Amino acid sequence: MPPKVRVKIPVHVLVYSLGFFPAAAYAYHWYKNAPTDEEFEQQLSKNYAQNIQSSREKHVQMTQFLQNMNDPNNSEQQKRMQEVLLGGRGQKKRLYAVDEDIYGTEEGAKLQKEAVDNSRGSGKIIKNKKNKKKNKRKDETDGERATLANDDNSTTTTTGTESSVRLKQSVAGVVVAGTLAAGISMLLGGGKRS
Repeated sequence: MPPKVRVKIPVHVLVYSLGFFPAAAYAYHWYKNAPTDEEFEQQLSKNYAQNIQSSREKHVQMTQFLQNMNDPNNSEQQKRMQEVLLGGRGQKKRLYAVDEDIYGTEEGAKLQKEAVDNSRGSGKIIKNKKNKKKNKRKDETDGERATLANDDNSTTTTTGTESSVRLKQSVAGVVVAGTLAAGISMLLGGGKRS
């Protein structure tokens, strides 16, 4: 009679342990043979000296900027920050250019009258363009309705083809979902046979 085995290792534990062993061995090897901080710094300074120098310069600029932010006596820095915070809204801007030489004169009045007349004429042109666009849209929709009415037979054949394709896609989707569900249930212990 063979001796009874006292320790039973489930198969999945053995498989995962064997799969995890190379990664653990590599991590241990890297931990023992990793370069020291000094060696690593030398390697970085050799390969990336320019990046390190620019980063240090930017760090100095940033610390200087933050120190100036905290200093209430630095009025130039405060002005710059106010401009940034206001986003350009701190200054009043003219919306319309005014020529001071002709403002309030007869020549200015004539130019203003001409500008108003021109704007009224261009308003009619804009309205005509809008009406043309509306008519064009109306014509296009009427044409589409006529096309749909004439092509009833051709749409039924394409619809039949599309429905068969959709049926095949839905059957394939159900098969894939069922296979995934069965596989997951087997992995999670739904198929214990021990």
